[in-house]
Amino acid sequence: MAAVLEVTNLCKTYIVNKGQNNVLRNINLTLHEGEFVSVMGPSGSGKSTLLYTVSGMDRLTAGEVVFDGQSLSQLSEKGMADLRLHKMGFIFQQMHMLSNLSVYDNIILSGYQALSGKGSGRSRSDVNQYADALMRKLNIIETAGHDITEVSGGQLQRACICRALINEPAMLFADEPTGALNSKAAQEVMNELCRINREGTTLMIVTHDVKVAAQSDKVLYMVDGNIQGEHVLGKYSPEQGSRERERSLTGWLMEMGW
Repeated sequence: MAAVLEVTNLCKTYIVNKGQNNVLRNINLTLHEGEFVSVMGPSGSGKSTLLYTVSGMDRLTAGEVVFDGQSLSQLSEKGMADLRLHKMGFIFQQMHMLSNLSVYDNIILSGYQALSGKGSGRSRSDVNQYADALMRKLNIIETAGHDITEVSGGQLQRACICRALINEPAMLFADEPTGALNSKAAQEVMNELCRINREGTTLMIVTHDVKVAAQSDKVLYMVDGNIQGEHVLGKYSPEQGSRERERSLTGWLMEMGW
């Protein structure tokens, strides 16, 4: 399969009190179409910084990130914003939505924003129809007209997934997408993410949750800004369950110093 994301010798350094804080150190990784990768590691290991840097939300210090054939360091701010809008989707632990808009309007907003792009070939009607289809697929169509304060955490996070998918991105980036949810809502969200992945969308998730990571194809373990190891689990099947995968992953994480 073709590579969606290629990262070579990636470094990210912040200047703090006139000193250098090297958060990422010579990261190398490749994600292919349809792959699902989780990133784990202790707090402060650089997991979220890695996600933000490879998705262009933060600028790299050195090295190269190539997304869908484009080098991020060669893009202008507008070019990077266009790439994120049209080809990337984002899901976060804190479900940021505009409080003055309904659930449905929050979902379609970025779809409307993308219509001004070159060759979009879509109309507002197309966006609306796709939003309806996504909400039905994720079983939240009944929340369409609700305010964001009128739905459960699990419903709101599934609405965030709809919003992330509205422009049919090549890849989804998620930072602790189940961290603010109870176990039932968290599994509902993971069921949807796994299904989206089986349909072909590439996923990269930062998580502390073994149950979440065990549903990915492979897990990267980070310590002090480096990828220290990789544990391959293979494609997850809901019919088989995840208990054995969780045991395998937990054992490996213990070996890594988890």
